[in-house]
Order: sequence, then structure tokens, then C-alpha cells
Amino acid sequence: MAPALSPVRVVTVVLLAALGGGCASLEPRRSELATRVGRSDLSVAVMRTRVRDLARRFSGLIEAMADDLALRSGSPSVAAAMLRFKANAVPAVQSTLFKPDPVAALIDTWALLAQLEDSLPRSAAGASPELVAHAHDSLVALESELAAEWREVTGHEDVTQTRDRVHAWAAEHPLTGPLVTRESTTALLASLTDVAGGGLRSTAAGLIEDTRDLTARVDLYATSLPRQARWQAELVATDAMRAPTVQAALAELGRTVDLLDRVGAVAANTPAHIERERRAVLDAVHRERLGLQEFVTGERQAVLADVGRERQAVVDALHAERVATLQQLDGLARGWVDHAFDRLGPLVDRVFLWLALLLVLLGVGGVLGGLVLTRAWRRAR
Repeated sequence: MAPALSPVRVVTVVLLAALGGGCASLEPRRSELATRVGRSDLSVAVMRTRVRDLARRFSGLIEAMADDLALRSGSPSVAAAMLRFKANAVPAVQSTLFKPDPVAALIDTWALLAQLEDSLPRSAAGASPELVAHAHDSLVALESELAAEWREVTGHEDVTQTRDRVHAWAAEHPLTGPLVTRESTTALLASLTDVAGGGLRSTAAGLIEDTRDLTARVDLYATSLPRQARWQAELVATDAMRAPTVQAALAELGRTVDLLDRVGAVAANTPAHIERERRAVLDAVHRERLGLQEFVTGERQAVLADVGRERQAVVDALHAERVATLQQLDGLARGWVDHAFDRLGPLVDRVFLWLALLLVLLGVGGVLGGLVLTRAWRRAR
């Protein structure tokens, strides 16, 4: 069983059907503005299709340009300014490109881009000149697409005069507030198409959006409106954050957060602090141990040196005593030897005398004995 349609959907379908039927009779019409600027063979439907196709691309490119500038600048103030810029520029571009007359949509959008180019340096104050120039080139690229469409509409390759008029009008009517308050480009359009203001209004009033225009607008809004709502919410939040009471509360909150950060830092650094203290104590104990070892070593070396000196002194004293004793003994020995030789001298003399006498006696006795022996031998023979 098919689900029942809600009342809102029923009303929408009825309105689209009514508009489609009413616009069917208007489809063969030609835009008086298109007739005035050059080519009258382009139908309103064809021109609308070409212009409506730019709405989605221009919205996305302007949003991407603003986001890129905000991101690359790295500045909160520039990011807030670019948020306000795209929140105003995107719906304004969509509104101008969906004007009933496609020629008026081209000129109005062209003038809007020229105004955005002139206001970009003020909107992106604080960003570097390189980033502003890059964003400006993006808007110039969009403007070149409109110039190409204008060449197609007019059939003229040179659109320098039209570009100069558009930029001159934009310089005379700069953007000073929200884009919904920007001045109408009716006078500019009249000067470019040689159509009086009343004729322009009557021409635009005779062109009614058909079903395809409504479908394209609804499709574009379905994808764009949620982002625009988010941008508006961010702008409201940004404006609210700038309130004095909120700023004071944020300042107090910032101080609280700083205090909590310091407490958290202390708590986080406690293990490290304890580790540092432990290392400091261990290092101090190690230094004390090394100092004590050096002191004991020094004392031991001093004691050993004193003992060595005492031993050397004792050895020297003993040597001296030994030398003295030996010298004394040598003197005594020499005296004893001298005395002995003194006593032995007469004794030796006496011994030699007795020996001499003995020899003498032995010699005499030998002679006598020899004589006796010789006499006896002779007798025996």
C-alpha cells in the first residue's frame, strides 16, 4: 500500500502543476533584454539553463575559496571574517543567478562579483597579501565565466567595455553592509541594454519561473540551505561570544583552565619529580660513598707512608747501631790481635830458639849416630 502524502507535499505538487501549466504558454517568449543586447534567437529557457547551471558551481567555488583562505591564514579573526563573507556571498550569488530574466541575472551576478573583489581585501584584513591575491584570482576566474556567457549572448568577442562599466558601477556602489542591502543593478542593466527602467521592470515582470526553474532552485536550496543555516548558527555563536558578559565568563574560565592545567601539570609531573628526587638522593649517596672511599684510601696511604717512614727509620737506626757495633768490635779485635801478636812475639822467638837448639842437637846427634852406624857396618863386613 502506497504511503499517504502529507498536506505540504500535496500543496507543493499542486503549485508546481499550476505553475507548469501557466508557464507553458510563456515558453515561446523571447527575453526583451536578450533582444536588445544582441542575439534574439536564444530562448528564455536556453538562456536560463545556461545561467542556472552556474549557480551551483559559483556557490561551491565561493565557499571553497573562503574556507581555503581561512584555513591557510591560521588566524581566528580571518576565519570569522571569511565565515561572514561566505554566509553573505553564497545566498546573494544564488539569488542573482535565479533572476527571472537570464540577461539581468548575468549582469547582476557580474556586478556582485566585482563588488566582492573590491571588498575582499577589507573582509580578509589580517591575511597575507599572497592569500588575498589567490582568493581574488578565484573571483576573477568566476567573472571570466560570466564574460564568456555575455559573449555568447551578445555575439561579440570583445567585452572589455562591458567589463569596464560593471567595475565602474561596482566602485561607485561598494559593499558597506550585508549583501541583502546592496543597491539594485537596474541602472547598470539599463545602460548596457538601452532599456528604460520602467520597460525593464515590465519585461522582468512578464517572465515567470517555470517548473524547471523551480526544480533547479529547490535542488540547489536542498544542498545549500543546510550549510547556510550552519553558517548562520556559527555567526550567531561568534556574535554571542563577543558579548561582554560572555567575554568575562570566558576570561574567568580561561583562568580556571590555566589553573587546572598547572595542577594537572604538577600531578602529571609528580612521578617524574619523585624520580628526579630519587636520582638526586642516590647521586648524593654515591658521592658520599666515593668521598668516604677516597678518605679511607687517603688515611690508609698516610698510615702506610708513616709506617714506611718508621720502618725506614728503624732500619736506619739498626744499620747505624750495627755499623757502630762492627766498628767497635773491629777496634776491639784489632786490639786483641795486636796484643796477641805482642804476646806471641817473644813466645815465637823462644820457640824458634828451642827449635834451633833442637836442630843443633839433632844435627850433632845425627853426626855422632852416623859415625856409630858407619863403624858398626864396617865391623860387620
